[in-house]
Amino acid sequence: MKEIKCDVLVVGAGPAGSSAAWSATKEGLNVIIIDKKKIPAKDACAETLSKALLELLPFKIPKKFLKWELDGLQFNYENIHITKDKDIWWNSYPLNRSEFDPFVLDLAINKGAHYLSLSEFINLKFNKEFIVNEVSVRNLKNTELMTIKPKILIAADGVQSKVLKSIGKSKRQKTSVGYIKSYEYHNLSLDNPHYGHVFFGKFADGAYAYIFPKSETSANIGIATMCHQGLDKKFNKFIELIKDQIKGSKRVVDRSGRAPLKNPSDEMVYGNIIFTGDAANQNLKPFVEGIQPGIICGSFAGKSAVECISNIKKLKFTYKNKIKEKMGQLFADSDTIGTALISSYENKNKARFLLEMGLFSYCLNDQDLNKIEKLSDSESKLFIKEKLKLKI
Repeated sequence: MKEIKCDVLVVGAGPAGSSAAWSATKEGLNVIIIDKKKIPAKDACAETLSKALLELLPFKIPKKFLKWELDGLQFNYENIHITKDKDIWWNSYPLNRSEFDPFVLDLAINKGAHYLSLSEFINLKFNKEFIVNEVSVRNLKNTELMTIKPKILIAADGVQSKVLKSIGKSKRQKTSVGYIKSYEYHNLSLDNPHYGHVFFGKFADGAYAYIFPKSETSANIGIATMCHQGLDKKFNKFIELIKDQIKGSKRVVDRSGRAPLKNPSDEMVYGNIIFTGDAANQNLKPFVEGIQPGIICGSFAGKSAVECISNIKKLKFTYKNKIKEKMGQLFADSDTIGTALISSYENKNKARFLLEMGLFSYCLNDQDLNKIEKLSDSESKLFIKEKLKLKI
């Protein structure tokens, strides 16, 4: 069996994992990245970059990825329609993950990271302090097994992290993940291709349905919900709602999948293992926006590895502090919104679709949420409607 030693092993070559590898490699560490895909790209994704978060990224995004801009978002529930476009936080750039993910990976490779594609994580050996000393990997091309011995392991292997399960720390809960039914469409007749369109109703219970244009005639269209049952029926119901825009169009790519809603584990660091990206629930609610937070936190994972390679005991403190300093308030606000959405869905509040609209459009604040908790369903409905009318 082939045996390899390295400073850092990164499991997962998406934006978070590649950013971690880039950050660690450019500071001189010997880094290996493994991914079971040949070319990394996430399917379940609305594929947008927030304009407001671009300045927080550790590297510049080439202009070729920023050609089409969405000027804002339009929110829709029954006869209520709200447009948000007066702030940079509502502006975004659609992209193609099949092009963007390899770009981030190439940044790491160009700095010297070693990429082992079609290489699947199998299991690992660790001691009682969660110090990993061996990782078993299978080459999917020839089924050959290899052993990689890293000083630090960075797990960026997604919402259903196999690394997390391997150490017995996976904390699966009800509504811990969201379910997405989505496709990229071409030849559309879009009403307003420079705005993202968000819809609320039973077809997307607990979350939202969407049209995120990528050009004049193409868009990612789908539903996100907290319930996996009846996804096809719910999706078709939403399609019926927007049938005039979709008539004569063509489905090109299936972008269905899952997204994290709750923390999959109590910690982001165990021993010499760092979790980042979706594996650490590092996304911003309510939209579960994960590309840029994954890149930012991935770079922190790589920097923490550099700073703690000779003192693993400082790893948890170092990583947490870096995240808190730059993303702390954003994640705190995200947790507040995410908790409110999950609570409303689980309690089947009759005003929950209005509440979802208020949270997604940021028309409700913490004080409003505290007040809503004390109101009956009918009172909540009236209160939220009044708050939303003020914003129209």
